Amino acid sequence: MTSRTTRTIASGAAALLIASGLAVGTGAAVATADTSACATAQTVTFNDINTLGTNYYLNKEVVGDGTAAPGGTVTFRTTVSGAGALVTRIDDFHPAGFELVQARSSIWYLLGGQTWTTVTDDVSRDSASNSVYYSGAGWTTAGNAKATLETTYRVPADATPGEVLNTGAATNLALVSGRRVANPINTCVTIREPNPTEVVTGSLDGLGLGSVTSGSTALGDIGADPAMFSADLINGLDLGQLIGGLAGS
Repeated sequence: MTSRTTRTIASGAAALLIASGLAVGTGAAVATADTSACATAQTVTFNDINTLGTNYYLNKEVVGDGTAAPGGTVTFRTTVSGAGALVTRIDDFHPAGFELVQARSSIWYLLGGQTWTTVTDDVSRDSASNSVYYSGAGWTTAGNAKATLETTYRVPADATPGEVLNTGAATNLALVSGRRVANPINTCVTIREPNPTEVVTGSLDGLGLGSVTSGSTALGDIGADPAMFSADLINGLDLGQLIGGLAGS
C-alpha cells in the first residue's frame, strides 16, 4: 500500500526547510530537493490562527505507479479539502523541463456535484517557478467538497532512468492570510526505462504520428464516461462561493 504522510505545517516546516534547502511558503522552484522522504502521495495539514483552529489539507499524488519513461507522460493530482473556506487557486510545482499536456479540475457544482472539467486552456504557467496554477472566484470545501487540479505532463526525452524527481503544491484559501505552500511536498516521480510499447510510440511521435494517439485518447475519454462529459457541457454554473457562504453563516 502506498504510504501517506500527514503532518502539520507548523511541525513540518522546519524539517522540510532543512531537508530541501527551500522554505515552505516561498513558492520557489523545486531544485536539487532532497528525495529521502519521497512517496507517491503526500498530505500536508494546515491548522493555525487563520484557519481558526480547523484543519485544511493539501494532498498531492502521482496517478499510477509513480514512474514515467523519458518522452512519456505522468499525471499528478493536487487536492484541497477542509472545513469550509473557499479555494481560489491551486498550484502544481513540477520538475524542470516537464511540458503540460492536459489539465483538468474537479470542483463541486450545485448542478452536478463533484465534476471533472478540462481546463487546459484556462491554467496559467509560471516558468520561473516550474509551476502550473488554476484560479477562480472560489470553490467550496464545505460538506466534504474538494477542489482538485489534475495535470498531465510530457517528460523530457533526455530524462535519466533512475532519477527521482520531487514536486510541490500550493493553494490560496479565502482567509485573512490564505496562501499555503508546500514546495517540495515530497510527492515524487521516478524515471524508468521505457517499455517496448513506449519505444514504438516514441518512434511514431518522431515520425509526426503522435497526433493520432492524442486524438484517440481524447475521444476515448468522452466515450468512457459520457455522463461526465455531458455534465461538463451543461454545468456552466459554479455556485461554490454561494454554498461556502451559506455554510459559514
